[in-house]
Amino acid sequence: MSTRRFLIVTLALMMLVAGCGTKKDQDTKAPAQPQVGIIDMNKAVKAHPKYNQFLTLEKQANTIAAKVEQAAITQQNQSNQTMPEMPQGNMAELNKAFEQEYNEKMAVKQNEMNTRLAAKEAALHKTLSEELKVYSEEVDKEFQPQIFNLQLKLKTVQLTKEETTSLQGQLETLQTQYAKKMDEKQAQLVKQMEQAMAPEQAAVQEELGAYSNQLNQELSKQAAAKEAEIAVRSTQQTTIPDSTKLVDDDLSQQLEMKQQEMRALQDSIIENIKDKTGKVAVERGFEAVLTNALVNVSGVDITDAVIAECNK
Repeated sequence: MSTRRFLIVTLALMMLVAGCGTKKDQDTKAPAQPQVGIIDMNKAVKAHPKYNQFLTLEKQANTIAAKVEQAAITQQNQSNQTMPEMPQGNMAELNKAFEQEYNEKMAVKQNEMNTRLAAKEAALHKTLSEELKVYSEEVDKEFQPQIFNLQLKLKTVQLTKEETTSLQGQLETLQTQYAKKMDEKQAQLVKQMEQAMAPEQAAVQEELGAYSNQLNQELSKQAAAKEAEIAVRSTQQTTIPDSTKLVDDDLSQQLEMKQQEMRALQDSIIENIKDKTGKVAVERGFEAVLTNALVNVSGVDITDAVIAECNK
C-alpha cells in the first residue's frame, strides 16, 4: 500500500473523529458559535514518530515487489525456452562410441590371433624347410653326379652327333626327374603345412567369433545401462522443481508479511492520532474535529497540538 493511499484512507477515517466535545451551553441568551477543531491529517501522519518506520517498511515492500516481478519475468522466459532433445542426440553419440570401441577391441584381438598364427606357421615352416633341405641333399646325391658327368662329357669329349644327341637326351631326362622329385616334395610339404595350420586357423576363427559375441554382449549391456541412465536423467530434469518458482513463492510470502506489517503499523498510527486528537479536543472544549481536506469551515487548527501529543 503506497503512502498516498495510506493518507487518503487516513483522511476518510478522520473526517469526523472527535465526538468528545463538551455539552452545549444552556445559555438562552444567544446561541454560542460551535467550537470546532481542524486537523491536517497529512501533516499529522507525516510528523508521527512512527511514520519513518512506515516509510522503511514501504521501501522494503517495494524492493521485494520488484524481485517478485523479476522472478515472474525470469520464470516466463524459462518456460518459453525449448527443452533440449537429450535422448536422441546422446544415444546416437553413445552408439557411435560403442561401435568404435568394438572395432578397436576386435582389431586388437585379430592382431593377437594373427601374431599367434604367424608364430606357429614360422615354426612349422622351419621344420619343413629342414626336411626339404635333407630331402634335397639326398636327391642331389642321386642326380647331381650323373648330371655332372653327362654335362662334362658333352663339353670335353669329342662325340658324334648321335652320341651328343643321346647324352643330351639322358641329361634332360635326369634333370626332369630331379625337378619333378623336388616339385613333388615341395608340394607335399606345402600340403603338410596347410593340413597342420588348418586346425590352428579354425581354432583362431572360433576363438575370435566367441570373443566377438562376448564383446557384443558386454557392450550391449553397457549401452542399455547408459540408455537407462540417460532416460532417468531426462526424467529427473523434467521433474526437478522450478527453483525460480520456489524463489517466487518465498518472495511472495515475504511481500505479504511485509504488507501485513505495514497495515498494522498504519492502523496503529491512525489510532494514536485519533486518541491524541480526542484528548486535545476535550482539553480545549471542542464539539467536533474535522479534517481540513474535506470540510472548509472556520475552526481552530489543532494539528500541531496533536503532533505534540503524539511525540510525547
